[in-house]
Amino acid sequence: MTDRFSIFSARLRKVSLTFAFLSGGAMMLMMLAGSFDIIGTYVFYTPIPAAFEFIENMGVVVAFFAISLAQARRAHIRVELVYGFMPRPMQVSADALQFLLSMVFHGLIAWFGWRAGVRSFEQGEIAPGIINYPLWPARFALFLGASLMTVQCAVDLIGLFLGRREPGPQDREPVARV
Repeated sequence: MTDRFSIFSARLRKVSLTFAFLSGGAMMLMMLAGSFDIIGTYVFYTPIPAAFEFIENMGVVVAFFAISLAQARRAHIRVELVYGFMPRPMQVSADALQFLLSMVFHGLIAWFGWRAGVRSFEQGEIAPGIINYPLWPARFALFLGASLMTVQCAVDLIGLFLGRREPGPQDREPVARV
């Protein structure tokens, strides 16, 4: 059971890392589109059509594609003023409650994101402008990122009960390696 769990957990981390790289790529595209739009507007007096809509939709990818890796690395912001003084059983209970609540919260976001994406696709929802920019890809990106976060929270919760996940921030990986 735990061997399968370890394999699944490692594969999930690789998927989360892939999504985080996609998030970084989306951030780069946002910066390029914004820069070219500013240069085009103020130097050539011609803004890039649909740059605002593109940046707006890529914001969803940036935020929701990176969140599961942050959860896997325990890199989310925590208030540890009281947590460090709690006895170990209370720390485990607090972590379990956090994983469960995060799982429910992101599961609801995923569910409503899926519904909104399907509706947006069926209706051909667009952001009207010079270029009619479709909105459904951002809705499905929301669904994918929130679903991955839901699965990561479930894995963390199961790992906590199997003793494979210690409570607290001590198991954090470095964000960047030199």
